[in-house]
Amino acid sequence: MVTKNGVLTTTIPSNADLIIGQTVPLMVTLTTNGAINTQNVNITFTGASPNISVPAGNLTLKDMGNNAYVYITELVVSSDPNVIKEHDSIQFTITVNGSNAAPFVFTGTARTINPDTLPLMLSDMFLDTPNRNPSQPVKGAMATTLLRDKKAIPLGNTPVFIRSQIPENLSYCKILDSDNKTEIPIQKIGDYSGVSVNSDKDGNIKFYIYPQKADSMVLELQSWIANVDKPVAASSPLFIVNTEIPKFPDGLLPPNILGGFPGPLTSEGGESDFYIAIPKYSPAKPDDYIVFFTKNLEKPGAKREYSGHYVIVGNPEAELGASNYFYKLPYDIFEYNVPSDINYVVILGEAAGSLTSQSTNVTYMGGATYYPLENVTRNYDTCKVYTSLGAGVVEIPEGTYINYDGIKRYLDNNNPVNTGLFIEILGGDNIPGKIPLGYNVKINMYIDTTSYSTKKQWLYPMPTQVNTDGIAILQFHIPKDILVGFEGRIYFDYELSIENKKQYGKIWEGLISTQPE
Repeated sequence: MVTKNGVLTTTIPSNADLIIGQTVPLMVTLTTNGAINTQNVNITFTGASPNISVPAGNLTLKDMGNNAYVYITELVVSSDPNVIKEHDSIQFTITVNGSNAAPFVFTGTARTINPDTLPLMLSDMFLDTPNRNPSQPVKGAMATTLLRDKKAIPLGNTPVFIRSQIPENLSYCKILDSDNKTEIPIQKIGDYSGVSVNSDKDGNIKFYIYPQKADSMVLELQSWIANVDKPVAASSPLFIVNTEIPKFPDGLLPPNILGGFPGPLTSEGGESDFYIAIPKYSPAKPDDYIVFFTKNLEKPGAKREYSGHYVIVGNPEAELGASNYFYKLPYDIFEYNVPSDINYVVILGEAAGSLTSQSTNVTYMGGATYYPLENVTRNYDTCKVYTSLGAGVVEIPEGTYINYDGIKRYLDNNNPVNTGLFIEILGGDNIPGKIPLGYNVKINMYIDTTSYSTKKQWLYPMPTQVNTDGIAILQFHIPKDILVGFEGRIYFDYELSIENKKQYGKIWEGLISTQPE
């Protein structure tokens, strides 16, 4: 509420669900119409319920300039079962003394959280450093998750502390709230720095990351309900990398591929991965990231692309060396029968910068095979596969053909351009065979032909909105471009993690014949 003497705001909403035992960083800001004397104007916490610890006494505001005055503290929700239980009310009021600014009245609720809902899902795993294309706007990545308790009920307005494994790397990025406009300030819990992000009323966490530093780095994001459990890693690191290769002879030595020189690279015996050697570099240390990039040499103007794969150095002496083929990568990071190259970027640990290698040319000529995992328990239902006419229109039964006609008719409907197939996976809480609502689901597609095999993956959250039968539908489309030109077998399955244990969906298996007419 606005008054003639200012506005009092905080970094948490007035009706948040707080987690039992949680430590919450709190920034209180008084914005005024003009300068004030902080000797005469201060804030006080009053009316606190016994289940939350708040600061005592008259608290001094810090002048931040531009008529903004700030007080930073931590609130601690009790974990004592004699003091607090789930769904209890949590209350306190912040009053400004020496001003008639409206008080901040907090009336929240004590809740518990399902830690499986904490891992962040990233829209992108790789971003160029800001200096890569200085004339273009800086590209960002979106981070999302859906907070829920163990009964799958959303946690509304709940603050989550987001930190990075290397703390300073987060400070090299601009973090914007769900509106993609409001900057979220760096805060601290004890000695740990990070940003406090609130879920919306429906439990959705969403924020944006924009790199501001010209150097390459890796952002290993973690979600933390402080004082309740350990930080939980995001679904993937975010690599912020300058992919430009230094002019020869600068840069690190190129990688060596076992079996890739001389002649084309082929898989013997259907192995899905090849071995690659990374020459020694200095200073090599444990926990360095080695990130691999590829480029299509046949396509004019092709950009160097993140391969989707990286390794973390464990023991440099044992793992590095020009003839030490220690690391493995999948063959299908290369396009079949297309001249390509591969190089790597070493992102040094402890925010020590990066090193970029020269590239090695390679042409992959097939032989690898990719299939769904065997000897795993599959408790969840098979996905549904539909033609490009749209989800729910023409279903393709298991064991039958996906043909060119089925993937080409994308212009007959209003679905996304270039859609080849639609996939549906069903969800529902406590329904046998259905994915629990809100969980992140990794969908796998495998195509196997006599000369070439490939695997593609997508990661999506299971929606929480259900129909009258309590069923939610996860629906996504597969581009036509990656389905054309195959003659063989095709498989779909999916996986998710519940209480740190992988769970699997049953396999959809069919035939594919998509040679253009």
